Amino acid sequence: MSKTLQALVVFVCVAGSLCAQERAEAAVPGLATIPLFAISWNLTSNYVQYDAVVKDGKVDPKEPVKAYWIMKQTDGHREDLTLIERLKGYGFSIRPGRAPDTFDMVVVSVKKKTLHVARNGEHFEVTLSIGGCASARLMQAHVQAHRWGPLPVGEFVDLTGTDVKTGEECHERVMRE
Repeated sequence: MSKTLQALVVFVCVAGSLCAQERAEAAVPGLATIPLFAISWNLTSNYVQYDAVVKDGKVDPKEPVKAYWIMKQTDGHREDLTLIERLKGYGFSIRPGRAPDTFDMVVVSVKKKTLHVARNGEHFEVTLSIGGCASARLMQAHVQAHRWGPLPVGEFVDLTGTDVKTGEECHERVMRE
């Protein structure tokens, strides 16, 4: 193989790996994201990922959580939520919790539920009431939707978790408001 062709192959590999790297904020020193939970849905294999944002070892008070699409149906790249998605389905409100590195959040599609997010070592734990379980670790959230013209309309959200005290599985279907 000629040196020019070798250089071209190396360039293409390096360029490809640079393009595939995570968002620019991941390269910021002291800034990291830690997965919290995801919301899947029935219309595609894409899902919305929610991550805690940690800056210099502490939850970033300016932006404690980021939400974005993982476009699994195509190549797995990330996409920001649109304004309508933030307002009608996957956006959230958030406020600091009572203890350090904790916060409470409410996701738009499940307004009836407050998610309690607490740091547990290098990870975070998301708990909420699910069905008959007063405090359950969130394991799965799945939106059932249908199309109304070009727009997806959520019908309900199925929540699955594990009871913090007993370890039993908990389920609840939260209907659209």
